[in-house]
Amino acid sequence: MRLMSNNQWKYDKNCDAWREKGEDCSAEARVVGLVRAYREIMPDVMALQEVSTHMAELMMSDLHRLDARYEYVFGGDTPLVYRRDKFILRESGFFLYDENIEGFEGSFNNKETKSYAFGVFEDRENGKVFAVMSTHLWWKSSNPASKNYQAHSNEARAFQIKLACSRMNEIMAKYSCPGVIMGDFNASVNSLCLEAAFSDGWTEVHDIAEGKRDETRGHHPCGPSGYSRGDAGEFRNAIDHIIVKGLGEAKVRDFCRLTDEWFDPVSDHYPLYVDIDL
Repeated sequence: MRLMSNNQWKYDKNCDAWREKGEDCSAEARVVGLVRAYREIMPDVMALQEVSTHMAELMMSDLHRLDARYEYVFGGDTPLVYRRDKFILRESGFFLYDENIEGFEGSFNNKETKSYAFGVFEDRENGKVFAVMSTHLWWKSSNPASKNYQAHSNEARAFQIKLACSRMNEIMAKYSCPGVIMGDFNASVNSLCLEAAFSDGWTEVHDIAEGKRDETRGHHPCGPSGYSRGDAGEFRNAIDHIIVKGLGEAKVRDFCRLTDEWFDPVSDHYPLYVDIDL
């Protein structure tokens, strides 16, 4: 089973900085690249972030041309897409993280983009059930030296991932199945956020992959002002994660990213995908 996570960069229109360079960052232009990447990876379940309604419509129109019967599961900016020809959707749900967190001053959800969506899937061939969640956590920095500083941002991400893990624990108990949480955590592996998930029994799949293991950062500059390839960076600075719980005897095979140069102007996050043998 192949699972993929990708932050698409929610930006629908072209802008002056790109237009002046003869390039196009509109949804129409970038969805071509997104679908090309997804066609190459051919995931069974996708966890997506920063997906606008317009981008979703364009994406699904293109994906429906494939032999794989991809189906969209609503989740605000964090939807799921799965192969209906391989899986039955048993249950799904969506939750928007609260803007305010008790005890912390400020807003921790910009434009209602931070949320989670989950799906419970049954394999049509063998009847095995598993749960998948897509999430996008608060983005600002707790470092006072950062231009994006906001106090208690680390604590906010830890609070949000605890909510996500708690909901998944309920779902996994209900269906007696393993769970996978994927998404843009805006946090590195040594953060309060990941520590909270690890304390709850979740594991970063990078650490248990038995095959290929991508060691790069997985994101690069790409925004309204333009894009650049940048250096590959190191996994310790990655902010896109796939964490698992309750896998039992299941094996994590490969932990990979699509980092081809042609993808650089498509999104600031390279698609992250993993192969798991249930």
